[in-house]
Amino acid sequence: MRLPGRAAAFLLAAAAVLGWPLTAAAVEVGEPAPPITGPRADGSSFALSELSGDIVYVDFWASWCAPCRAAMPRLDELHASLGARGFSVVGVNVDRKRRSAERMLEQVPVDFPVVFDPEGQWAERYALPGMPSGYLIDGDGVVRYRHTGYREGDLPKLANEIEKLLEENQP
Repeated sequence: MRLPGRAAAFLLAAAAVLGWPLTAAAVEVGEPAPPITGPRADGSSFALSELSGDIVYVDFWASWCAPCRAAMPRLDELHASLGARGFSVVGVNVDRKRRSAERMLEQVPVDFPVVFDPEGQWAERYALPGMPSGYLIDGDGVVRYRHTGYREGDLPKLANEIEKLLEENQP
């Protein structure tokens, strides 16, 4: 049921005043990717906007997530092999304790940028449906492909989607 503008505004205001949780809808294919900014593993600052014009796969992961651990080396391979063509992977860690993420990165090192989200603000903005969750973003900042979970057989589909976008992105 769709509420008229005033009723919807009233309910939103009441929810805010009463502290009711408002659940965000998951970011869908065709929508602009919400911005991501934050500290990198090396201490420098990162903004998703730095990669404007590139094809970017944003991978939300956690140290306690076994599929995340399996996916990261494969994503790092894609990052390395397609980087010269304008593709990047960005890992967004959602662990509350940064040290947990750092221990995993010691065991499973990656060359792509890793950003920390201990408060879960970006995970909330993207309304993650599960872990890991990945969003393939085109050069204009629009989500073109979304994937949840990881199995070894998922990689060819992702690589195919990346290739399509890289071809579209060529001058």
